Amino acid sequence: MKTICSFAFFFVFVFVVAQDGYPVPEKTPARLFYIQHSQNHNTYVYDVNMNGTSINREDPVYAHRIVYTEGGVDKPLTGIQKRMAYGIEANYVKPGLYEMYLAATKKQKLYLTLNAQGPPRVYTTVNNHKIYVDRMFIKLKDSTSGIGVHAEYVLFEGQDFDTGENVTEKMEM
Repeated sequence: MKTICSFAFFFVFVFVVAQDGYPVPEKTPARLFYIQHSQNHNTYVYDVNMNGTSINREDPVYAHRIVYTEGGVDKPLTGIQKRMAYGIEANYVKPGLYEMYLAATKKQKLYLTLNAQGPPRVYTTVNNHKIYVDRMFIKLKDSTSGIGVHAEYVLFEGQDFDTGENVTEKMEM
């Protein structure tokens, strides 16, 4: 039992320390989630586009970035960022539900929902655990060539879909 507790402490300690000092973007009514990675503090932000009380069916999500390496200026994604990593594709399923994925992988489905119980939210399933996503942190593999950036793992942070408790799920890549 002591070994399990020690491992759990180490696991939590490593993730908290590894991300210490990362800026937290302002929470806005449109903010769905954001992504940060281990190479710098620049942050990729995803906001819902609304038409009154409905999600904009033609353009449901606005993806942009906060460039903290340039003083926190807000900029659109570059063409390469849209096509290779942080762009998001959203497909209408039914009123109040969109299936989405990031350009980096079509395997990890995200779902944008809107219902009468609250604001628009994004959920996904990681390790058979359904969660509302607030933040993703991508630990990138160290690369000497600079060509082809690859992820070591992704941490999904948010709330349990059923209980609302704060959770973090790690997905190995």
